[in-house]
Amino acid sequence: MNIKIAPKDWKKFQHYAGRTPPWIKLHRGLLDDYNFHVLPVASKALAPCLWLLASEYENGLIDASEKEVAFRLRVSVSELRSAIKPLIDNGFFIDASGVLAGCYQDAILDIEKETEKDIEVEEEKETRARRASFVDPDFENRFWREWPNKVGKPAAMKAWAAARKRGHSVASIMIGLEIYVSNKPPDRPWLNPSTFLNQERFLDQPAQAAEKQSTMSRLFELSKEYENEQGSSSEVNFDNFGVIPFRK
Repeated sequence: MNIKIAPKDWKKFQHYAGRTPPWIKLHRGLLDDYNFHVLPVASKALAPCLWLLASEYENGLIDASEKEVAFRLRVSVSELRSAIKPLIDNGFFIDASGVLAGCYQDAILDIEKETEKDIEVEEEKETRARRASFVDPDFENRFWREWPNKVGKPAAMKAWAAARKRGHSVASIMIGLEIYVSNKPPDRPWLNPSTFLNQERFLDQPAQAAEKQSTMSRLFELSKEYENEQGSSSEVNFDNFGVIPFRK
């Protein structure tokens, strides 16, 4: 005699689209399922094994002889029959033989549709993950290597991708980086790399700072001016603090 049964809501237990997956899902909600806990002990013990066995068949439909199934589960045929009946009666498995075959086929179609949708969602998640983990070689080998203050790399990677998407070339960013590094005043903190990219600071054109005159050079010039005003060529004497005396 052949057995033709399938787990109800098979999509809850399967994880892979194909048959014979390395593992199946077993939801924690089963612990609080009253109908499951009132089953005979033999039925509760056999249910997970039948779910595993169903993973080897198309759409979870176990279609094999009683002897074969009994052998796979290491039970006698009589034990198999007595354990399966409560599982079917309580809705944990669907009897796909006889009058229930048509209903089961409708259920299979619904499962296939939902499975395809789940697969598409998983594939989309994987695609997004791959995109998120991708590192642009130009970012890694050029921008990040040249950026002096290496902080916030993940945010900088996103900012780099956004700047490139806005149409900024690698060359324009790198030229702007070189200008920024060479013109940054020593008393100013470094920009965060993501800020530099998001605010498009690589387009800045900073004015050239006037060269600062040394203190002693300026004092020398002031002394000359003082001499000219006094009409004397004598050397100006500074006070103890190196300051030119005020003219009265």
